[in-house]
Amino acid sequence: MTTSSRITSDQGVVIMQYLARALFAALAVIYFHHADSFFFALPKATPWLLFAAYVGLQLLLLFWRPANGDAFASGLDLLTLGIVLLLDPGNPPPTMALLFIAVLSNGLLHGIKRFLIMLAGAEIVLAFVLPIRLSYVTTTSASASLFLVIALSACMLYFGLMIWRNQALARAALEATWRDPDTDFISREALISTAGWLVPLHDRISSPMTLALVHHDELPQLANRVAHRIRRSDVAARYDEQHLALLLPCTATAAAEQLLNDLRDRHPGVRAAIMTLTDGDAALEQALAHLQSSMARTRDDNDHWLAHAPPMH
Repeated sequence: MTTSSRITSDQGVVIMQYLARALFAALAVIYFHHADSFFFALPKATPWLLFAAYVGLQLLLLFWRPANGDAFASGLDLLTLGIVLLLDPGNPPPTMALLFIAVLSNGLLHGIKRFLIMLAGAEIVLAFVLPIRLSYVTTTSASASLFLVIALSACMLYFGLMIWRNQALARAALEATWRDPDTDFISREALISTAGWLVPLHDRISSPMTLALVHHDELPQLANRVAHRIRRSDVAARYDEQHLALLLPCTATAAAEQLLNDLRDRHPGVRAAIMTLTDGDAALEQALAHLQSSMARTRDDNDHWLAHAPPMH
């Protein structure tokens, strides 16, 4: 496994998230350790006790892995940051930036829904903490704190819009890669993904499934005819520049031959290779490659345009 694949795996993301928590917690402890005092008169060891409790609970969630453990960890982040804001002697408190980081990181990792939940949680924390802090400071310090809250809230909303936009673009890009613009059929990648659950399903219910590879020089014209002939349960995909792949559930070989004969009657020059699929066969990519090698035995004449691929071993 390469370094990039380790980082992008679910386990890698979890490890990176907990390392970031540990890093920011350590930075906060160092900040408080060098502060002359806290916002409220508390023992000097308070930040260290808070750090130990926070890290201990996060490690417990990391190794215990309860249901919705990541949501509990994010909630613990907000609760701890609320306490940190009450301890911060700065006016405005610089540790408020950690609240912004917590909201943004959750949005980047888990999407717009988690971002909005964390944003609402952060605003609740600020609504509880700020009135307490503002009641102990001068008007000038209060104005600076309110400005920082408004500025960070505006930044969080802006980044939330960017997260939503990027997700929308990512969905559009995925849909584009899964649909061929020339034939309006799904792409080869989408066919392979679909077969991953469709073939085992039909194998379990002992239903025949036929895979066909169809060759024609004018695929868009052929695709229009295929779209009108196949059933809603059939799957048609663009295989390459000159081939369509047809995945035909509940279809025996004779029914598949009838469909291909109809296509050839309407579009002279069609050549095809077919085989019956079972869950025990090799991966669909290998089955399609097997059909393509069988296609080499076909010719344009009426006696040799259709090839039956031998069983795969």
